[in-house]
Amino acid sequence: MNEYEALAHAFLRDMAEKKRLPPHGDDVSASMRGEMAVLRQLGESELPMTAGDLSRDLRMTTSRIAAVLNSLQKKGMIERGEDAQDRRRVLVRLTAAGSALCEHRKACVRRRLAAIFERLGMEDTREFMRIMGRVFDINEALGFEGDCPRAARRM
Repeated sequence: MNEYEALAHAFLRDMAEKKRLPPHGDDVSASMRGEMAVLRQLGESELPMTAGDLSRDLRMTTSRIAAVLNSLQKKGMIERGEDAQDRRRVLVRLTAAGSALCEHRKACVRRRLAAIFERLGMEDTREFMRIMGRVFDINEALGFEGDCPRAARRM
C-alpha cells in the first residue's frame, strides 16, 4: 500500500466511523445502494444483527430493510438464522460471498480515492483531511433533534 492508498484507507475509516460515507458514483443502481448499505453495516459489525438493528442504524424503514434482506438472501449475500438465546429473534449475517463483495467494494473505493488524492498531491490531501475532520467535529457538536440539526431549528 503506497502513501496515497494509506491516506485513502484512513479517510474511509474516518468516514465510516462517522457514518457519513458519500454516495457511490459508479454503476450501482439506486436499489443496490440500499443493499450495499446493509452489506457494509453487516460487514462492519462483529456480531450478527437483527433487521431492527439494521433499520435503526441505517435509518431505513423496517419494510425497506425486509425487502433488501429478501433480495440479498436470494443473491446468496446474507443468511438468516434464529438467535440461540431467543428463538423469536432472527439474526442476519454475511455469507462468504457477501463478505467477498464488501471487501471488493472497499478495495475499489480505496483505489479510486487514492487516485484522487494522488492528483491532489500530498499537501492538498492532508489539508482536505484536516478540514473534513473539522467539519465532522462541528457537525457532531451541533447535535440533532429528531431529523433536524439543532442549529437549523433556530433558523
